[in-house]
Amino acid sequence: MTNQGDEITWRALKQLNLYRLVLATGLLAAFNNSEWMIFLGSQSPEAFVFTASIMLIGGLLYVVTGLRGRPNFETQIVITNASDILLITLLSHFSGGLSSSLSVLLIINVTATGTFLRDRDSFLFAALASIAVLSEQTYSMAQGISNAAEYTRAGLLGLVFFGTSFLASILSKRARESEKLAIEREADIISLEILNEDIIQNMRTGIIVVDIDGHIRLANSSAEALLGNISLQDNPLLENILPALDARFLQWQEQPYTHHKAIRQEHGLPDIQPGFRKLQRTEHETTDDDSGGTSDTLIFLEDATQLNQRFQQIKLASLGRLTASIAHEIRNPLSAINHAAQLLDEGNLSPGDKKLSSIITTQVQRLDKVIENVLQLSRQQQGNIETIELKRWLQYFCDDFLQTNKLGKDQLQLDILLDEVIILFDSSHLTQVMCNLCTNAIVHNDKALEKIKIIIRCGHDKKYDQPFIEIIDNGPEIPKKIVQQIFDPFFTTSTKGTGLGLYITKEMIESNRGKIIYTKSGDGENCFKLLFISRK
Repeated sequence: MTNQGDEITWRALKQLNLYRLVLATGLLAAFNNSEWMIFLGSQSPEAFVFTASIMLIGGLLYVVTGLRGRPNFETQIVITNASDILLITLLSHFSGGLSSSLSVLLIINVTATGTFLRDRDSFLFAALASIAVLSEQTYSMAQGISNAAEYTRAGLLGLVFFGTSFLASILSKRARESEKLAIEREADIISLEILNEDIIQNMRTGIIVVDIDGHIRLANSSAEALLGNISLQDNPLLENILPALDARFLQWQEQPYTHHKAIRQEHGLPDIQPGFRKLQRTEHETTDDDSGGTSDTLIFLEDATQLNQRFQQIKLASLGRLTASIAHEIRNPLSAINHAAQLLDEGNLSPGDKKLSSIITTQVQRLDKVIENVLQLSRQQQGNIETIELKRWLQYFCDDFLQTNKLGKDQLQLDILLDEVIILFDSSHLTQVMCNLCTNAIVHNDKALEKIKIIIRCGHDKKYDQPFIEIIDNGPEIPKKIVQQIFDPFFTTSTKGTGLGLYITKEMIESNRGKIIYTKSGDGENCFKLLFISRK
């Protein structure tokens, strides 16, 4: 039996002990006031008082043993009810036998044994009570106190004892089965509740339950992690935690079918994609004022960076299958066209024909570059995150880039604002990103090569609380109307470009959980700002 079942059973035994104590006290009080029950102790007052006193003392003793829980439960049931049968039979005899009706009190003891003991044991106590009543009647008749007619009442009382024991046993058995089933169901519900709580707390999606006033009632650990490992307990206001999310929540209440964009967070926290759903209340929880619903709302929070990465992986997989199947077929004709154009150049062509041949060669090379970029994009994999000390890494990169592109030392400046800046990034990806951006600063510059200037600045951004690299160039300003499109695939304003350089750069940075932003430097020059995850 479970602990809960033991507690209920012992509680019933304690109540039975209190009943015995009250009964003995009541009998003594009624005996002292002859106006209440004049038949009490009518045959032997002294013996009646002595027996009732023993019952009172025994009741006190049984209360103590019941509270202590020793001896065991069944032993106490047997001892207490056996003594009750004996004492109540004696009290009945000292009060005139069956005519006093005190023997009816034995029904309670028979019911108790039928409730708490097994079938055979309960019938044994019904038999003991019946024998006690018949023995008392026989002894009383031998003393001339009662007559033979009382045997009928004794026999009927014995039948009542057995019937009561039988019914109590059946009802007790069903009650125990129901109790056992209830305990098992309760254990299943508790296990299911623990399982559900564990699933909610450990799922990757952030879960927040908000009431109509904007107070957070429940939040899992993923939601706290996405919002910066802050505590969402003690019912804080959503507005105080993340005002942008609270604004989206209010907007959703007015327009439930609005598609919500990702919410950008600062201090190096990931962008979050919110989702909202009204919680349904069960029928018994509704009130007249509820209109069958509830004021609580379930908010789902997804890491927008991870979502974008999953979408990007699907896109790259599709792009990879497409490019793998057509790259070979396209490159073979392109090689043939390029070879034919070179053969034409070797002949005696007119200036006009040479110009046409040059156009063919240029466009063939451009198409080949497009194919190469698309294949490179489709082959991209998740970055191998490394620990990079930016100062040393950038010094090596600048030396290598100057030699490769034949720039003067004053044309590429390295500005280190903070000596010790350590980031988590794939070094090969970072090399390609920096090469792409610095090469763009040269290729898309309208100035002569010797007048091009590039500044690479490194430090820690206070606004975002993240390490950064800025690539600043003195090239032409990017028009505001196309700033939002420069990272789109195949978008370009140059007849020589493919429109994939910045797109590939952005994808590489985001695959390493970084960000790239186009902005203006303090002098109004073009600036691409890279934000990184720092090593804590």
